Amino acid sequence: MAKGSSSYSDFNALMQQLEQGEVLPVYLLQGEEYRFLEQLLDKIEEKVVDPATASFNHHTFYGKETEASELVNLARRFPMMADKQLIVYKEAQYCRKPEEIEEYLKNPVPSTVLVWYHPGKKIPSNRKLAKAFAMSGKVFNADPIADKDVIPVVHSYIQDQGYDIEPKPLHLLVENSAARFSVILQELDKVFSNVEKGSKIREEHIQKYVGINKKFNIFGLQKALAQKKRTQVVEIVNYFTSHTKEYPLVVLNATLYGYFRKVSIVQSMTRSTDKEIMSAVGIPFFAMSEYREAARNYGGNKIVSVMDCINDCDLKFKGIKPGGESEKGLLEETILKILSI
Repeated sequence: MAKGSSSYSDFNALMQQLEQGEVLPVYLLQGEEYRFLEQLLDKIEEKVVDPATASFNHHTFYGKETEASELVNLARRFPMMADKQLIVYKEAQYCRKPEEIEEYLKNPVPSTVLVWYHPGKKIPSNRKLAKAFAMSGKVFNADPIADKDVIPVVHSYIQDQGYDIEPKPLHLLVENSAARFSVILQELDKVFSNVEKGSKIREEHIQKYVGINKKFNIFGLQKALAQKKRTQVVEIVNYFTSHTKEYPLVVLNATLYGYFRKVSIVQSMTRSTDKEIMSAVGIPFFAMSEYREAARNYGGNKIVSVMDCINDCDLKFKGIKPGGESEKGLLEETILKILSI
């Protein structure tokens, strides 16, 4: 099982433990899928903190401002008029002397719940600090969801929330969010707020509540590029450049790069069945013919040139290479180059 897929399973298991009241004295929440970390912290706060005594027993500190030694002193105190106190140490990655917490971790106070909130790059598992957290409590690693696992994991998440979704709107949602899991969940929040639980989410729900134009969207651009339909491509790009707030270049670049990377994998699996390709790349069945057409139209070194072109656009946009005067100009230049390949 891929790390990202596993992290979702671990997330569900930990959420279930917390829901059942199984709260440990120490948690290390770390990794790059921030939405997992946020939801776990919310659940811990819900299960530990009594609103009536929150002002006494709910403490939040930040790694840039507070030394770990100060946490130790507070953690060893008893809660006031409650069974437990909660100490949340946010931005723990900025702590200057994290080793100061290690002695406390050897014998944590049962009436204190300490959350070491460490978003971003994980503490290496072979470090003394990581081992200390693993020995005294629970370490949760919010690993990024791999591209090929995004669609099945998002589908599982939707079902876990009491909904279902058709394949095409699921694919549209993922592509529109550049396959970034946390962004996808934010967009789903909008859908869940407007669609009755138990319903099947359809394409019109995604278009309406996520704000995806029915005619002009990244899904349509990818398909038009795959088929080399110049007129349709230009029409969509003109719409995008007139609505840069809804279609920022950084998102379009990431989405197109991910799309053509999948196309390159399809090209390499010439002897594989559709089922094998779908499993390896994370492509839904209804999109297979499109990906195969793209693989034919951008065969050989063409696919490498396409990805170089998108990467070049990204470097110009970030100011690393000269030539990035405007988002509009960069997008138009990049798309026209792809069409000419």
